[in-house]
Parts: sequence; structure tokens; C-alpha cells
Amino acid sequence: MATVRDIGETRKRSDDMILVGYFLSRCTDFSDGKVSRPPTSLGVDSWNGAYDLFFDVLAEGRSLQQFRHTLKGTRDIFDTLFDNGRKGWSEGQKRGSQLSARDRAVHEHWIRNSDEDLFRKVREFLVEQGRHRNPDWTRDELIIALDYHLNHGNFDPRPQSEEIGELAQRIAKVGAALGLIERGLLLRTPDAIAMKLRNFSSFDPQYTDNGRKGLTNGNRLEVELWEQFSGRPDEVARVANGILELIGDSDAEILAFDEPEFEASEGRIMTRVHVSRERNSTLVKKKKYVALRQHGCLACEVCGFDFLQTYGERGREFIECHHTLPISSLGEHGKTNLKDLALVCSNCHRMIHARRPWWSIDDAKAALIGANGSRAQS
Repeated sequence: MATVRDIGETRKRSDDMILVGYFLSRCTDFSDGKVSRPPTSLGVDSWNGAYDLFFDVLAEGRSLQQFRHTLKGTRDIFDTLFDNGRKGWSEGQKRGSQLSARDRAVHEHWIRNSDEDLFRKVREFLVEQGRHRNPDWTRDELIIALDYHLNHGNFDPRPQSEEIGELAQRIAKVGAALGLIERGLLLRTPDAIAMKLRNFSSFDPQYTDNGRKGLTNGNRLEVELWEQFSGRPDEVARVANGILELIGDSDAEILAFDEPEFEASEGRIMTRVHVSRERNSTLVKKKKYVALRQHGCLACEVCGFDFLQTYGERGREFIECHHTLPISSLGEHGKTNLKDLALVCSNCHRMIHARRPWWSIDDAKAALIGANGSRAQS
């Protein structure tokens, strides 16, 4: 039987991988007394299928084949402890004799708990979505992680440290607010978070100038956020704190409506709150009332378009509202005032939100003036 050493595995197994290996061994389905199958709670038929469920969060740079072998070897170690129809790490060995101190600690902790409790813990790595695969990291989660990297200077994050544990809890709150996970569960494991932080380290000259590389499998969104915030640690801290403050204060705003078709640089949560405040019917009605009293019409504050003037009665009191406060400051402003709203036509509103970073009203006016000037010259 292949061992971890036999396949050339030199990386240290994470505590999370040991726990999953323990679960796979202990909860093996041997109900027919003939064939050992993966735990039924995973909903897969093959052992490779079971291993693959954990690849995204536990691979730590291993190839899929290396990961399968390592997790299989970890599972095999625990087979000597359970009557699961498998022969275990070494047939004939005394039960548990091959366990390392870390393996034994996992067994001694979890043997006092039920299989259901064990799966509930393992399920934190899976998050029921599709076939138990974790959803991709959101911009919001990455902002929280990037804030930690830029403002804590920790280039060698330890998954089992108290700081990473607290970071995992903050990221889990973001996932719960976005509806990606049930409250109280972890969306990203400490190991997965440490890997993500090492991705950011690979972009950071303070780390790479010393000849170190970090992890080099960062994705496009990580690169985009690094380019946006790496030189502005105070700004990313402001955005991260704002996201967490909004989660505490604005759950109804965050979850009340369908996903906007656009997303701000500051992430999905701030975008949802921004849009919900633009659509607040009471505020919008008051804003229109004040504008009619002051100007006698509802004209776009960017281009001057008037729906009533153009479309007649059908366009009466038709116009959209745009929330003008910088989206990164939403967490600092719990209440939206009328002065924070601008009346804009549909076209200008879409142009403001068309690309990141979003335009201000003045940006939109300047672009319109510039475009009109270019047409006049031609």
C-alpha cells in the first residue's frame, strides 16, 4: 500500500487535511459488508470523487494526482482504528501504532463526538453549493484578506494562529451576509485563507525583493485588487471596515433584492447597500418633490434630459436617483440624506456605473462636455 513518503510527498499535511482523512476513514460506508465506499453524506460514488471535493481548499499547491495520493494516505493511516472493511495502513499492525502525535490528537478529540458532529465540521470545507464545491472568492472576501495583508505585515501566516482564526470568522460573516453560507459556519478554512494571503505576498515587493516568491497561482481578481489598493493601505482598511460595519447594520439592505448587474470596486455588499438606498421609495419621492418645488421640473443633473418634456405625460415624474457619496464611505454613513442623492436619467446612470471605478456626477458631466466638444470640432 502506498504511503505518503512512497509518492514523494514532502509537504507537511495540514491539520485540516488530517481531519478530513480521519472523517473519510471513520465514516466509510461499509453497509453492505462487502465494499468500502465514501461516506454517504458526501454524495459521491468513488473515492477519487470524494478526494476531489476537498481539492480547492486543501491542495496547497499540490497537483490533483499528488493531492489524491496524500489524502488517500492520510485516510489509510486511520483505517487501523475502525472496522470499516479496509485493511488500513499496514495489515497486522497494532491498532493506531502508525499514528503521529497530530493524527492521534485528532482521533482523541473527535472520538468523543458523533459522526454527525464530525461531518458538520468537515462540511465547513465543502459549503453546499453545486456538488459541495466552495464558491469562488468574492471581491468582498478578498478585500478583507488584502486589508489583513497590507495592514498587518504578516508574510508567513500560520493557519492555526489566533489571528488567522479571527480573520476566518470575519470572512465567514461576509459569506453569510451574501447568502453563500449559513451563519455560524466557516466559508473559508484557515488553510485556504493562509494560501490566499500567500498569493498576495507573491505580488508584494516587500516580500519578493528578498528572493521569496509566495504562491504564484493568484487569479485575475486578486491582481486587480492588488493594483487598486496596494499603494493605499488606509483606503483598503476603510473599505474592509465599512463592509463589516454594513453587515452588522444593514442585513435587510444587503439581502433584500436581486444581485445588481454591476459591482463596485468595493465589493458586492457595498454595491447592494448603494443600490438599495438609490431605490428607497420614500427618499426618492422626497427628492423628486424637492426638485419640483425648486426647479419646476425633473431634469437629469448630468445631461439635462427631461422625460416629461420628451415623452409627454408618460414621462411625468419619471427619473432615477443616484447615491452620490463615495461607495467606500457607506459604512461610515448609516443614514442617507436627500443631499446624498442626485436625479439622473437612465442613460447617465448606466454610464456612471458602467465600469470600475464608478464616475461621480462631475466625472459624468466632464465626459459629456468632452464628447460634445470633440463632435463639435469634427
